[in-house]
Amino acid sequence: MLAQGAWRVAYRSVAWLVIVSLLTVSCSSRSVAPMGAGGKPFEPEVDELNLWAQAEKEEEQLQKKSKPYDDRLLDEYLAKIGDKLTPDDVREAGGPGFKFEVLRDPTLNAFAMPNGRVYIHTGLLARLDNEAQLAMIVGHEMTHVTNRHALSFTRDAQNKQIPFTKQIPFSVVAVAASIGVAVAAGSRAGSGDYIGTAVLSQTANVLLGLGLQLAAIAAINGYGRDLEREADAGGMANLVRAGYDPKEGPKVFDRLRQESKDRGSLETFFFGSRPKLTERVETTTDLIKTHYAVAAAAPDTVRNTDEFELRMRTIVRENARLDIQAGRFKLAEEQLDRVLTITPRDPVAQLYYGDLHRLQSQRARDAADKADKAQKALKRYERAAELDLAFPDPFRQLGFLYYQQKDNERAKAAFHKYLALKPDAPDAGRIKEYLVELDR
Repeated sequence: MLAQGAWRVAYRSVAWLVIVSLLTVSCSSRSVAPMGAGGKPFEPEVDELNLWAQAEKEEEQLQKKSKPYDDRLLDEYLAKIGDKLTPDDVREAGGPGFKFEVLRDPTLNAFAMPNGRVYIHTGLLARLDNEAQLAMIVGHEMTHVTNRHALSFTRDAQNKQIPFTKQIPFSVVAVAASIGVAVAAGSRAGSGDYIGTAVLSQTANVLLGLGLQLAAIAAINGYGRDLEREADAGGMANLVRAGYDPKEGPKVFDRLRQESKDRGSLETFFFGSRPKLTERVETTTDLIKTHYAVAAAAPDTVRNTDEFELRMRTIVRENARLDIQAGRFKLAEEQLDRVLTITPRDPVAQLYYGDLHRLQSQRARDAADKADKAQKALKRYERAAELDLAFPDPFRQLGFLYYQQKDNERAKAAFHKYLALKPDAPDAGRIKEYLVELDR
């Protein structure tokens, strides 16, 4: 829980977020020229530099509190796609360089900060079918930066005299409704723990809990209908110019729209909103009909690459683990099946499948179902151990399952194997205590 002072900041920030999202529905200022317009060198304006400085401060806090997905090859791959999608006029004008970062978050989202940093959730990456779909998402976010939408949005809000810092009364229920999350009644709400009462993903909690205003607008509500349409158009233009199949633009948004139906209250983000995704589908479909029909019919456009499949396999697997932890077992099962179809001898995927069945067993109310899920978990852990005898984690999980089933000899053997493979394990002391009990 954040300190009381921090919650006051969050309170004001969320109030501001709600007001802006309500007032900026259908129009935004058009006074801001895109980077590279007219072939002129790009020179950020004073208030724009202030936005960049605010973005850097927010990113520092986001880095501390969120969970980055550390994969150098993935970062390089995203940077390569971003370079391919960057318009020549933007490159020549000297706009800010793009940097890409993946966050460990199972929700459907990507968002861009005004200084060129683009964040993508593992949850979104795990649901993409090909590189062209990834390029559509990246191109959309890059357009927010190159067309300076944060600056346009902020100036529009100031022109409407929206009180950015003035604290105003608001209901946590209204705030939750505005971003589509469930609210739990009880003592926490009564004690002023406003954000803490909402069922949010970790990233949403960080953005709202710390009052990260720029990131919250970009990630949760978007910049209003006009600027989002402009980002769709820019994303499609980037996609076609880079040689990707434009038909994948509507397909990716339709895929995410279908995915968003049964995902629950964690999906507070822009790309998790069915109405906004429906508009993305309609906008990009219209663009194909009116602007890109020739490109859509071309036989040599790029739909997918081998590198996409290589980079996404571990993303899908690790995101499945996040969905397991969130109790979204159906989503996790689909992702693990996808991984095991490609690499059936993946011991980590088998381990995660074991975790999935183990948690299902713990939550099962029917005794027969509980026993069935526990047996399935056991088989998955045993399979993971068979595939990699030097992998310690399956032996740890096997030890706990055998212990719960009162199979003491197997539990001891599994725990001893785990400690032999990982003598400096952080839970080594706890495991040794279990062994003391089993040796009685």
